[in-house]
Amino acid sequence: MTNEEVDKILSQAQKDLLKQSWNGKDKDYASLINLTKLACPGVPNLTQRSREFKAVKTFFGLATIKGPYVPKKVELSEENKEYIKNNITEDNLETAKLLFKNNKLKNNSKECRAVDAYKKNITEESKEVAAVISRSNEDTYLAPESVAKLASRVNEYITNAFSKQRTNQQEKNLESLSGYLNTYRFIHQINTYPSEVDKKLFESSFIRYTYDKADLTQEEVDQYIVLCTEVVISANIQRTIQTMQEQIAIELESGEKIPMTLVEAVNSARTEYNQCVGRQQKLLNDLKVKRSERISKQVKENASILNLVQLWKDEESRKEMIKMADMRREVLKTEINKLSSMDDVKARIFGLTEEEVLDG
Repeated sequence: MTNEEVDKILSQAQKDLLKQSWNGKDKDYASLINLTKLACPGVPNLTQRSREFKAVKTFFGLATIKGPYVPKKVELSEENKEYIKNNITEDNLETAKLLFKNNKLKNNSKECRAVDAYKKNITEESKEVAAVISRSNEDTYLAPESVAKLASRVNEYITNAFSKQRTNQQEKNLESLSGYLNTYRFIHQINTYPSEVDKKLFESSFIRYTYDKADLTQEEVDQYIVLCTEVVISANIQRTIQTMQEQIAIELESGEKIPMTLVEAVNSARTEYNQCVGRQQKLLNDLKVKRSERISKQVKENASILNLVQLWKDEESRKEMIKMADMRREVLKTEINKLSSMDDVKARIFGLTEEEVLDG
């Protein structure tokens, strides 16, 4: 903006007021916008784009000053937050696409970063809650705090599952497992067991089933928790059967008659144990089949897309496709020209050649 333009916008009185009000030091955007509002009280909603603001900048020789950059912040609604809590293991990008109804989003988009930040916040809150509970009750379960500690925990249950040098896929598996172990349902379920033995059995079973599965849905995580609950139940039934068998042995050694109620209790426990094992096998098979079908579907979809892209990128294949299309077009054109001549059609029907017709 030129000085002539400044003179058209600011009167001499406004310039004098600006000189008196400016201390000569504050050169930031906030102080300059305040001076503009002071000199131009009748102008509403002054911003850095207002001509009055630009005139004041030019008057003070501060034409290069810029207003503060305020990045647009993505706000998550309560419904969004609730969905993320219930589907915390879902891929960040897929969650963002679904919540913001935009399939063009990328991993570095503001929406995707907002989902990731909220997930991390949930995880941190879960850890803080677990830590507080742990301090008040030493028996409360607390998942390993870092990936390295989690890898050591996995190695306790699965020999040499992870080494110190881990692949990117193994790191991803451990990060997902950490998320599974910090879900509210897992923590709640494991803390229902008063016995440390049961806690260990539940945790070890869950880790053995899920440590190498980074792609589980929230529904599948819940089903694995149910499966591990059944494992603990079956172990407790086994202990009960063992206790009753020992009691029967004592009765036999003493020569006493074995009570029928004890025999019936053993038989009932064995039936319950078999049913429990059957539920485990069915649930495990269902989980394997569902995951296998889901992965197979994803592979097919990705393969179809890749093949199509590769085919189009292949210059020779593309030219061949175009050539075939042109040839087909020429053949159709020729046939159409033949059918357009009814004399030719009649001649073909009566079995006459062109020479026979001409020669009579």
